[in-house]
Amino acid sequence: DLWCGTPPQRQTVIVDTGSGVTAFPCSGCGDCGVPKYHANPLFVEGDSSSFHELSCTECLKGTCRSGAKQCHVGMSYQEGSSWSAYEAQDRCYVGGFHNTAAVDSGSN
Repeated sequence: DLWCGTPPQRQTVIVDTGSGVTAFPCSGCGDCGVPKYHANPLFVEGDSSSFHELSCTECLKGTCRSGAKQCHVGMSYQEGSSWSAYEAQDRCYVGGFHNTAAVDSGSN
């Protein structure tokens, strides 16, 4: 499990060791396979006080979409699936209890 946000929201992810990018569906996603293909509800960006959408001057892995003024990142896989998203940052940690965050969200 991956816990992201302040307070933490649980997201179950599959690690793609070939890309260096971790992604999971957020609240603005229209066709993201929830609940059919994902174990958790959508990540709600507005519920996290530490969430930050990256602007074009802050891109880490993505490329700037000047019309949207945001970093775009995406991945296509050999078996035919793909995803496309904007790049963001938040506080995250791996592990902990299955249904409860393992840290006090008020600490740094």
